[in-house]
Amino acid sequence: MRLTWAGVRVLISRTAPMALTVTMLTSGCQVLGIGASGAGFGSGSITVAVVPGIDTAPLQVGVQKGLIQQYGVKVTVKPFQSLDDELLALTSGQAQVAVGDYTDFLYQQATGHLSLRLVADAYDAAPDSVAILTLPNSKITTPLQLEEQAATVATPPADMLASGGAAPYNIETLAAQEVLQNDGVSPSGVTWSPTQGRDMLGALHTGQVQAILVSEPYILQAEEQLGAVEMMDASSGVTSGLPLSGYFALASYAHANPLAVQAFQAALAKAQAECAQRGPVQSVLPQLTGMTAGDASLVTLGSYPTTLNVGQVQRVATLMYDSGMTTSLLDVSAMTSG
Repeated sequence: MRLTWAGVRVLISRTAPMALTVTMLTSGCQVLGIGASGAGFGSGSITVAVVPGIDTAPLQVGVQKGLIQQYGVKVTVKPFQSLDDELLALTSGQAQVAVGDYTDFLYQQATGHLSLRLVADAYDAAPDSVAILTLPNSKITTPLQLEEQAATVATPPADMLASGGAAPYNIETLAAQEVLQNDGVSPSGVTWSPTQGRDMLGALHTGQVQAILVSEPYILQAEEQLGAVEMMDASSGVTSGLPLSGYFALASYAHANPLAVQAFQAALAKAQAECAQRGPVQSVLPQLTGMTAGDASLVTLGSYPTTLNVGQVQRVATLMYDSGMTTSLLDVSAMTSG
């Protein structure tokens, strides 16, 4: 069984991977910043919309350990079932910050549907954190054979982006298709089948699909339950270290509330630094994903950056343009100021 900790990298689960049973997440987590440590400088309150998953672990750690309260801003973490729900919460004022798949939020900005501010990087890919898996007795053992056998690959479902065209429709399919193309494989020769995470293992086991494109905790589940094997690392080569998810606010909110946003950024950076060690992340994964403590010790984790590298996020926007997800090249730096 693999055990990977690449500095601090992880992948987002785009829909709640398992039933959430934790009262704290169901009702929302709140902390009131007092600034007793002298670090506080924010004001007001921020509700953060999340689809609970590995990528939001530092936020949960920050709440539970009281790290966020040092920065003088009241934070409420509100769980949702999908990014569509998060976006509605953001635009309706139910939340001031939302976290999720970069491709969805960058698409909203690139197409002019929303004017967004990129607040922070949430989670970046690491080796084997996004992968295509097959059954151990599969005849498909190389990326080229996916095309040669016109394979059907189950993928995480699309949220805000349409899945009917040839272009990728989420960060996972974007990463996988880029790696395939880099290996000389045409992604159009593969049938991509949006599938809920809870149904992917069954689809692979029964032969409805020949492979699955997954992140944790589904990678570990497929390995443990089906003996699945990794056929391709979708977070390698051209997609190595690719940013997977980020925190966003409406530009209008960020402009009107700069101190609150700065306080949240500083608090989150502290929490993400705390998660440079595996222990804090591992302690909250059962709450966020429903996995057992044992599985939480085995999953492959990506990284939680403590600073926002605009150039890295620009890689996502450029790949989106090159793949046909957007018709114009988005300038990510314009989303970090003003």
